[in-house]
Amino acid sequence: MRTFELEDLTLFLIRDADEAEMWIDRWAVSYPVVQTAAASSDQSIAQWQANIQMAFEGISGEHIAVVAHGAGVSAFLAWLYQTDILTQKKIVNIILVSPRPEAFPDDEIHTFRRARCPCRTALVIAEQNGTPRNWAEERANLWNARLLLSPHSGTLNGALGGWQWGMKLMQEMLLS
Repeated sequence: MRTFELEDLTLFLIRDADEAEMWIDRWAVSYPVVQTAAASSDQSIAQWQANIQMAFEGISGEHIAVVAHGAGVSAFLAWLYQTDILTQKKIVNIILVSPRPEAFPDDEIHTFRRARCPCRTALVIAEQNGTPRNWAEERANLWNARLLLSPHSGTLNGALGGWQWGMKLMQEMLLS
């Protein structure tokens, strides 16, 4: 991404509505241009798609960095699968954090087996966060993502402050 494009960057944060306040909420107040959405694991694929679309329509910029956590990963990928190519071209990088395997229902069109990330994507898990590593490896390959293990012990929905490691990852992805 060229430096002048960073001036038009919107950070699109999609949080897991079933989780307590966490690092993603700190990111929402730490960046100059942010759009947020939330997703719950008990919502349907159609509800996820509608919620993410509504939030996405509030973004006026042409360059978007997406960070999704937990059930927010499912919601984002469900939405991404049904978007058009011009919309996908606005997304410059994606970080998918601690997806919850139980929040990936199979549907008649196999949305989550067919979703593909169109740009640099990292799938970040912690060793002890409930996302099995072998499941994450399979999904990373399927979604065109690079699997990364966070250096933090424990879960990634705990008290990580502003999760500086994640911020640095996002900046490195944007500048590479």
